Amino acid sequence: MLGIFGKTFNLVKTALKIRSHKHTLLASNIANVDTPGYRRKDIPFEKIMQSYLSQEGLLKTTHPKHFKGFRKDINELIKTYEEETLGTPNNVNLEEELVQLTENQLLYEATLKALSKELERLKEAITEGGR
Repeated sequence: MLGIFGKTFNLVKTALKIRSHKHTLLASNIANVDTPGYRRKDIPFEKIMQSYLSQEGLLKTTHPKHFKGFRKDINELIKTYEEETLGTPNNVNLEEELVQLTENQLLYEATLKALSKELERLKEAITEGGR
């Protein structure tokens, strides 16, 4: 349906989903700062995006009867990286978590802004520059 714009929108959707999940984990770390035995959780945004965008492991289809290559669902990739808890118990540093939360929020908003600009350009192209 989206044709050539599908990849862009899919990429933005994936990035926003990862950022949203990261935000949830960071907020959980902050909420559990005083919980005995709690280990902080985080996910590496860049690694997950690289894994998602990587074409390695996909089958190349050269004939209509070939099996399609399967890309891991983004939720599966997030779970793969999320299961690793970091460090020793009670290792949540409130200041560091707040900094990471703020950074993640800014990057989320920047991604939305980029999508908005892309949609504005698309609208301008459709309306032939407003003519």
